[in-house]
Amino acid sequence: MDTMIDLSTELLIDRSKIRNPYLRFLLAAIGEQLVKGSPWVAVNKKTASQYQIAEQLLIPRTQHGAALCA
Repeated sequence: MDTMIDLSTELLIDRSKIRNPYLRFLLAAIGEQLVKGSPWVAVNKKTASQYQIAEQLLIPRTQHGAALCA
């Protein structure tokens, strides 16, 4: 299953598949948990774009890892 699902005005994001702890924490802070205990959060696209969340999730893992080490 995908990490991110586009619902037109919102993104559904599975926090359990995100390795970056900062990004997981940010999603918990600005997202709305769908069900108690569920890793899925709903994030408004406008809010997600302000924090560049989608871009961070779409960067290939090799490039993202290299960017973190630089």
